[in-house]
Amino acid sequence: MRAATGRRRRTRIASAILVATTVALGLGACDSALTAPAGGAPVPSATPSGSASPDDATTPPAPTAEAGPRVVPGPVVLGGDRVAALVPRLAAMRTDGFVVAARWAVPPGATAFGETLTARVAAAVREFAAAHGAAWMPGVDLVAGGASAPCSGGSAFAASASRLSIDCSIVVASGGVIGERLVTVRAGVGDPTEVAREVWYADGAGGAPHDGVALYATGSEARVLALVAEALRAAGRIAPGEDPFARLAPEVARPLLVDSSAAEVGVVVTLSVPGAERSRPDSVLVPWRLLDPFLSEAGSLVRSAAVSGGPYEPGSAPAGADPVDCTLLACVSLTFDDGPSSLTPALLDVLDRARAAATFYVQGSSVARHPGTAARAVAAGHEIANHTWAHPDLTKLTDEQVRDEVRRAQEAIANATGVRATSLRPPYGASNPHVRELVPMPFVVWDIDTRDWQDPGVEVVVERAVDGAVPGSIVLMHDTHEDTVEAVPAIIDGLRARGVALASVEDQFGGSLPGAGALVSHGPR
Repeated sequence: MRAATGRRRRTRIASAILVATTVALGLGACDSALTAPAGGAPVPSATPSGSASPDDATTPPAPTAEAGPRVVPGPVVLGGDRVAALVPRLAAMRTDGFVVAARWAVPPGATAFGETLTARVAAAVREFAAAHGAAWMPGVDLVAGGASAPCSGGSAFAASASRLSIDCSIVVASGGVIGERLVTVRAGVGDPTEVAREVWYADGAGGAPHDGVALYATGSEARVLALVAEALRAAGRIAPGEDPFARLAPEVARPLLVDSSAAEVGVVVTLSVPGAERSRPDSVLVPWRLLDPFLSEAGSLVRSAAVSGGPYEPGSAPAGADPVDCTLLACVSLTFDDGPSSLTPALLDVLDRARAAATFYVQGSSVARHPGTAARAVAAGHEIANHTWAHPDLTKLTDEQVRDEVRRAQEAIANATGVRATSLRPPYGASNPHVRELVPMPFVVWDIDTRDWQDPGVEVVVERAVDGAVPGSIVLMHDTHEDTVEAVPAIIDGLRARGVALASVEDQFGGSLPGAGALVSHGPR
C-alpha cells in the first residue's frame, strides 16, 4: 500500500511539472531582466514577460557608476541568501471563469511595509474575484512552487482567458531597508491586457512605506525624466532632440517614476513613453551621481542601503508571530499534543528556522515538568492550549473530575507562561454535549490525523500531513515522538510547496475562536 501511495504521489508531482512547463499562461516570472551577483554589478539574465526583449534591445555591458544614463534590459533582482529573511506569501484562486495567482514577500513580524503590501494585494485579488461574480476563496495546488521561497516560483497550473497575476522581485535588501517590485497583470475576455508596475520601500520595521516616486524630491520629476529621455535618444527609442516628458504637468509626470528600482550603481526607471507606438516599457539606468541633486530624504536612505550592499537586517520578531490573514491565504494549522516533552525544544528549533506557527495542546502535568519549554513556546509566538492535566477520557469522568482536569491544566499553563489557554482539546477527541457544557471554552479537534503515535515512520507521517491537507485543515501530531519531530521540516516544506500558509488555530479564526462549548474540527471554509 505504501509503495502504491508513493507512486500516486510521484505521478501527481510529475503531472504538475508537466502542466507547468507546457501551459503558456503569462502568469510567470517577475518582470525583470537583470540579476545581481553578491557584491557585483548587475548582469543580464533571461527576459520575462513585460520586459524589453533581446529582439528589440541590444544587451548593454555591465553598468558602471561613471557611465551616463542608458537603456538596460530591466531592474536588478536579488535572490538567494539576500532575501532569505523575508516571508513568502501566495494568494491563489481558480474557478471555471478565472485564475488568480499573487506572490509577494514581507519582512518577519508585524511591519508597516508588510501590512501595506498585503493590503494592496488583498484589495486587488478580492476586487478581481468580485468583478467576476465570486467571493474570494483561497486555494492550494494552483501555482508551481507554491509559497516555498520569497518571490520565487512558476505560473498557475491552469490557463484561463480571464486572469490576474501579481509577481514580485526584491530590488534592495540591505541593513533595515527593503525594496520590493510588484508587477500586476490583468486580462479579461475581450479586454486589453493591463500591466501595472510599482516599487515599494521602507526603512526598518516601523518605517512608513513609500513608492518609487518618493525617491525623488517633489518638483524634481522633470529633471529626472530628462535623464531618462537622454538614454532613450541614445538608444534610438525616440528621435534625436525629442523629449516626450518635457511638457508633462507634474501630476502626470510624477507617476511615471513609480517603477524606480534602486541598485548598487543607480536607479532603473521602467516606464512606457507617452504617445509612443512601442507597446513594451523601457528600462533606463540612471547613475546615482546624476540623481543625487534630486533625491528626497527617503531616496538618500535607499541610496545608502543599495550602494552598501550589506546584508539585510530586519527587526527581530518571534518565529510564530508573522501576521497571517487566513481569509486571504490558504491556511493550515500544525498542532502538537501531550507535551511539552524532552523533544519539544528540538521541535521549537525547527519552527524557529522555518518561521512556522504552531499550536500546542499541552498536558498540565507535562507543563509542570517542563515549565521553561512551555514558556519558550509562548515567547516564540506559538499558541498554547489546554489538553487536561493527565489525559483522561472526559466522557468517563464525573462533572467535578472534568472541571478539575481542566482547572489544574489552566493553572499550570498560566504559572509557566503567564498566559491563559483559550481552547481545549479533549484527550482522544472524546467529548459529548454534556462535557462541553461543563467547560467554558471551545473544544478543538482535527480533520487530519497523522496517527504518528503508531510510529508509522517519518515518510508516512509527512505524507499524511501534507497530502490530505486542504484550506482550513487542523493537523494532529504529537511532540512526544522522535519521528514526528524529524518529519516536521518536510511537512512544512511540503505544505508550503502546495501554496499553504501555516497559522495557529486561533489565527485561522482571525484571533477569535468560536464560543464556549463549540466543537471545532477545522478552520473556516
